Amino acid sequence: MCGIAVHFSSAGRAKPLDLQLIRHRGPDSSGEWTSPDGQCWLGSTRLAIVDLSPTGAQPMTDPATGNVLVANGEIYNHRSVRAQLGRDVNWKGTSDTETLLQGYARWGHGVLDQLKGMFAFAIYDAAREELFLARDRLGIKPLYYTVDAAGLRAASEVRVLVAGGSSGITAQSISGYLQWGACPERNLLYPGLRVLPAGHAMTVGSKGELKMWKYWPSRPAFVSSTDGVVRRVRDLIDQAVDEHLLSDVPVASFLSGGIDSSIVTAIAAQKLEKKLQTFSVGFDLAEFDETAIAQEIADRYRTNHHRIQLSEEEVIHSVTEAVEKLDLPSVDAINTYIVSRAVAAHGVKVALSGLGGDELFGGYPSFRDVPRLKLIARLPRPLRKLLGIAAKLSDRLADLPATTDAGELARWRRRFFTEEMIVRARLPNASAPFECPIDLPDDYARISWAELTGYMRRMLLRDADQMSMAVSLELRVPFLDHELVEYVLGLPAAAKQQYPRPKGLLVEACRDLLPSSVYRRPKAGFVLPMKVWMLGPLASFVEEGLRETVSRQLLPQDFVNEISSAFRRDRLHWTRVWSIVVLGHFAKRSQLVRSPNENTPIHSHG
Repeated sequence: MCGIAVHFSSAGRAKPLDLQLIRHRGPDSSGEWTSPDGQCWLGSTRLAIVDLSPTGAQPMTDPATGNVLVANGEIYNHRSVRAQLGRDVNWKGTSDTETLLQGYARWGHGVLDQLKGMFAFAIYDAAREELFLARDRLGIKPLYYTVDAAGLRAASEVRVLVAGGSSGITAQSISGYLQWGACPERNLLYPGLRVLPAGHAMTVGSKGELKMWKYWPSRPAFVSSTDGVVRRVRDLIDQAVDEHLLSDVPVASFLSGGIDSSIVTAIAAQKLEKKLQTFSVGFDLAEFDETAIAQEIADRYRTNHHRIQLSEEEVIHSVTEAVEKLDLPSVDAINTYIVSRAVAAHGVKVALSGLGGDELFGGYPSFRDVPRLKLIARLPRPLRKLLGIAAKLSDRLADLPATTDAGELARWRRRFFTEEMIVRARLPNASAPFECPIDLPDDYARISWAELTGYMRRMLLRDADQMSMAVSLELRVPFLDHELVEYVLGLPAAAKQQYPRPKGLLVEACRDLLPSSVYRRPKAGFVLPMKVWMLGPLASFVEEGLRETVSRQLLPQDFVNEISSAFRRDRLHWTRVWSIVVLGHFAKRSQLVRSPNENTPIHSHG
């Protein structure tokens, strides 16, 4: 796991980027390389996990071709890829980085079809004088870039690309952030900032010509056999967890006590020769402490379990610290940071997470709600509003899109701010069409796709990356193994819905691993008493964040007052206010102001 940075200039004036800004991603070592003609500069900061010796260092050069690579992530099947490459390769070390470099020498761009893992990398092709960049299929690892007269610059984190002064942001980008509680990949807050889409690759030629293409999904449809489904799901999960244990340092596991983390922990504990380290976080506030079931799993699999007890004061400090560490604003990064920080403090470099289980196996309310929303969406807008008033959801149902597309409705359900709220903030609607480039068997699969490529990619995966790497911790997500994802998405809904409980197929496939206390209890999650804190010990932090959004002309005073008042009167969920607070603090730290070129400046009424 590393942080990478790239500058490619067809004019031969590539300049180093500031690697100190991503030192936290790779505190073990750093390195940089410049091509002889000055066209390409590559930099890396390393968190040594596979091949701890200097032979695993980056940037890595292939002496036979002159190609140079910087990579972030892990190639979990790299040993089998090495076997395919044969014994003719003169291997220098045992890293997956070297495997990737040699794979590119053999297969070129086709190397992507051989890889299983989470990755974002850049390869300078010496013969072609061309830069090749790629990002993993599910978007687990980020790769941001900008293109201007100076060429292409790319990096693992936004801060590397926007360093050096204040910046104007548009109403469109503010709207996108507020609508989703995180920046959508199409609109990343900073002008000119882009992200290489998941499952895509890109080349930049010697004359600056840019070509981008999609390599995944690589087929027109996901269709899976319904023979032996339970056994097949279990086999794929077993294989994914086994591959995710690839490491030359100890691998730990986040153990919340929920179904997903318990399954990952159970399989990992059985496969490792040494005791697996597991971690759960508890609070002094008993009603928010869910570590008892985690302890039950730990006892069952005899893990080296750490129950980290945090005081209220420690957690509140972590909340403000998490906001300070954000590379892009998010309303939902706090929990990941608190757990990652506590685990990293124990000297852990790699931890497994259960992220992805809800999206694949139907753990979210969206799988229940979307069929109902399809019926409501057929009603005229006034009738939808009346129905919303009866259900105390008038604002939300009023802007329900008139569509029966399950994926679009699942995406809409994740909106933070309604259209009416966006209008009151004097912002444009920043919505984009729902995209699904693969034929899926039914609505259930389309909901999964919407969750995987929307909420998960936009918020959960970005938070997992930026918050774990902020404390030099690599977080691995076995449920996002692409072979498992493709198989489960390709199953008909009946194969997943025939069981009485949410995530029934997953539970059935792994029932022998879990005590009934895990799968019989209601879905809980990692809950913080944020509303109480925002009105108490975090009140000044909240007020400062709100003030910054107004003073920097990001939002009008009357709108911020209205939102704050609704929250205090218990008419609005705390996350809506918190999203504005985070935006304000982020804007202050990053010196962000409203773009002076806007045609519709923000001002207060009256």
